[in-house]
Amino acid sequence: MNFGRIAYRVLAWTFLCCIVIQVFIAGMATFGDPSKWQSHASFVKIFAMAPLVMFLLTFIGGIKGRERLLSLALFLLVVMQFLTIQVFSSVFVIAALHPLIAMLLFWGAIAAARKT
Repeated sequence: MNFGRIAYRVLAWTFLCCIVIQVFIAGMATFGDPSKWQSHASFVKIFAMAPLVMFLLTFIGGIKGRERLLSLALFLLVVMQFLTIQVFSSVFVIAALHPLIAMLLFWGAIAAARKT
């Protein structure tokens, strides 16, 4: 197994763990301490670029097909997450997609981690 595949695998599992932590932080903010929203907004900056790096690693690791597209889709979902809050927060119907996109990110992160 080459460096690209190993790095992709590690990053896929790390991304999945970060998604779980991010949802947990959102839950703490929603059901307990509203000051945790700042942690929620800050923590995402640590791992937001992971799917883009995963996408680039597919070329180094010779990973093709569904896994390559999945990593790109995960990156696009992360971009959509930022857009729902930073651009469309005043349009409640679009902003309401934020938790739905989070569910898709969770599902996609599981799929990416399991495929490695």
